[in-house]
Amino acid sequence: MKRMLVGCLAAALLFSSGWATAEAKGKQQSKPKWADKNKDGIPDDWELKYKLGLGKNVANQDKDRDGLTNRVEYNLRLNPTKTDTDKDKILDGDEDNDRDGLTNSAEVALGTKPEDADSDNDHVKDGAEKKGKAQLANVVQKLELQMKTAANQTIKIDYHWSDRHSHLHIKDQTGEVTTNDVQSLINDLQASPSLSNDEVIAKIQTLFSLDTPFRLELEWKYGSGRARKLSVKQDEDKGENAGQPGDDQDDDDQGHDQDGHDQNHDQDDDDYDGGNVGGDDGNSSE
Repeated sequence: MKRMLVGCLAAALLFSSGWATAEAKGKQQSKPKWADKNKDGIPDDWELKYKLGLGKNVANQDKDRDGLTNRVEYNLRLNPTKTDTDKDKILDGDEDNDRDGLTNSAEVALGTKPEDADSDNDHVKDGAEKKGKAQLANVVQKLELQMKTAANQTIKIDYHWSDRHSHLHIKDQTGEVTTNDVQSLINDLQASPSLSNDEVIAKIQTLFSLDTPFRLELEWKYGSGRARKLSVKQDEDKGENAGQPGDDQDDDDQGHDQDGHDQNHDQDDDDYDGGNVGGDDGNSSE
C-alpha cells in the first residue's frame, strides 16, 4: 500500500513538473519578437515605417537634423523625420521627455539618457549633476550668415566658438553691421534654441535693418551637435518666398564702409567684448 502511494505521488510530481515546463516553453514561444536585420536594437518595421533603411549606421543617423539620433528618437517614441513630433512649437531636441531639467539634445551631448531622469541610478537627477555642462549644450559653436540687401549689397558673417574663445569675421558692404548686432543674434539663438524659422528671420531683419527685397542664408550649430539651416528670398510685393539665393550672391567679396574703408573684422576672445558668448563666463562645472 505504501509503495503504491509513493508511486502515485512520484507520478503526480513528474506530471506536474512536465506540465509546468511545457507551459513555460509555450509562454516563451508566444513571446512577441521583432526582426532586426542590422542588429542595431531598433525594429526593422520602425525603420521601414519612416523610410530610414536598414543600413548598419541607421541608428546613429539624424535624418531630421534635430540633434537626436534615430536610436534616441525610437527610445523616446518620437518621429525621426519630424523636428517637432507633437507640433507644440518646441523642437524634439529642446523637449525634456524625462523631466530631469536637461533637454533631450543636451543629454545626448552630455552622454546621459534622455529617456531616464537618473541615468546612473545614483538617486540624483541628471539635471542636478550636469547643471554646469548643460549650459554649454545651447552654446552656438558655429554660425554662417550671408545676406543680400535691397540695394544689392552683400553682408557675410562667419562666427565660431571653440576652446572658450570666440572668433568673428565680417565682410560688410553696407558699413552698418557691428559686432554688437552679431552678438545680439547669437544671444537670441542661445537663449531660445526653439525659435521658429520665421522668428529667426524677423530678428535678423530687425537687427540688420533689412528692407525688402532681400535674400539670406543662415547655418548654425549648437554645442549639443544640433544644426539648423534656412534659406530665404523675400520679394517686396510677394512677401516671403523660401528658396536658394541666385548666382549674384558672391559677385563682390570685398566689403567697404561708407568711407570706402575695408570693414572686415577678425577677433578672438581677448578683444571681442560683444557680450555673453558661450555661457556666463566660458567655464563649466559639474
